[in-house]
Amino acid sequence: MAKSILKGIICLFAAVGCAAQDSAPPLLADSKPIPVLSGYFAFVPTWEGGSPTLVSIVSPVLLVPIGSKFILESRAAFEGDFERRDGTTGDFTGAVNKSLDYLELDYLANRYVTVTAGRFLTPFNIYNERLYPNWIRNTQTDPLILPIGTGSDNGLTLRGAIDADKSVTLNYAVYFSALSNRDHFESERHAGARAGIFIPRERLEIGMSVQHQLQDDRLNRLGFHLQWAPPRTPFELRSEGAYSRVEGNGLWIEGAARFRNIRTNVLRRAQAVARTQVFHTGSVPGANADLPTTDTKRTEIGLNYYLNDGWKALASYGRTFTVDGNSNIWTVGMTYRFVIPLGPRQ
Repeated sequence: MAKSILKGIICLFAAVGCAAQDSAPPLLADSKPIPVLSGYFAFVPTWEGGSPTLVSIVSPVLLVPIGSKFILESRAAFEGDFERRDGTTGDFTGAVNKSLDYLELDYLANRYVTVTAGRFLTPFNIYNERLYPNWIRNTQTDPLILPIGTGSDNGLTLRGAIDADKSVTLNYAVYFSALSNRDHFESERHAGARAGIFIPRERLEIGMSVQHQLQDDRLNRLGFHLQWAPPRTPFELRSEGAYSRVEGNGLWIEGAARFRNIRTNVLRRAQAVARTQVFHTGSVPGANADLPTTDTKRTEIGLNYYLNDGWKALASYGRTFTVDGNSNIWTVGMTYRFVIPLGPRQ
């Protein structure tokens, strides 16, 4: 499998050189792009098994266009998970964890290919790249299977989309990552690919991912994803599955409905959410320290309320089921996203 993935990467790099000769129109030809600082704040207190954690996050994102073909982009995160000193009593204490999620240079070769070099989010399934920020996600807790195959990588990526015909678009991402143990630049050595089919008329995307670890146990990881947002209904369905023989496997599925068809303006801002998921341990429980060490099931329901385009209030309740015992999980809080142009607007 590793040889097949690496051969695919080499072929796609060769295709970039040929495809770049058929150049697309320059990006934003009629205007001069400017740098933008965006990101979000999140305060999401969580009670799991009766123990409170004050989750506080600041995550800035910087976009710097360089001419019409290059974009430098980066995202950092500062997260404090403050817990009571004595478990359920005492003052809240804890460190602020700092991370560099990505620091990459994108080259827009043409309308079909974008080349990325540097530190990037691993394109395994879609949650890690598209849904992870708190202001985007519908349910605030991480999926149980998220640590399988995801994180940040240091290396190269090719990605893009091709119109198969008027009704179907194919999207892809192929990547290679180098090993690094340097603080804030940690990375596993592996190669992988993701491919998906998007049907614009139905607003439906289905795809799969494959990844091969090029170190230690030489693990193979497989994934699939689905997103569906019916065009005439304010509803969206999301789902992911992941499999690793050693680490484990699982599935989550989530539905979210907005009340936009209701005339009352107050209810039109509300969104009801439900997610259920399951995780099964692999042949070596604990092989991935970020995964549960026992078989786990969890179901959550929640309500998001969009105060305006930037502010979102939220609350949810869930129940976790394991052989070691069951527990409740509650979340409340608020997220805020911002966008600040760093130059004169055109």
